[in-house]
Amino acid sequence: MFSSLLILLAMPLLHTSRIRSLQFSPIGQFFFWAFVANFGLLMFLGACHVEAPYIQVGQVATAFYFGWFLIIVPLVGIIDNTLADLATLPSSLPKQLSPREN
Repeated sequence: MFSSLLILLAMPLLHTSRIRSLQFSPIGQFFFWAFVANFGLLMFLGACHVEAPYIQVGQVATAFYFGWFLIIVPLVGIIDNTLADLATLPSSLPKQLSPREN
């Protein structure tokens, strides 16, 4: 339980995107809302009895919780940076001549 709070201290190191807001990242927004739904699921599972279906669902939800911080956040940052770099590269296609330049 302590590691679930301690992992929040690693967020400045794990967030690799140059864009610090998820407002402009559709991929980041999707995973953020998946994280919010997972957090709600973990709260519900914390109130349930320790029985067979709740244990397995809780283990998968816990794996996603830590995976979000350790895998998804850095990966989304790398994807966002790559897409931003590709969008700002000068076009390698030949320049089309206008009719006046022919």
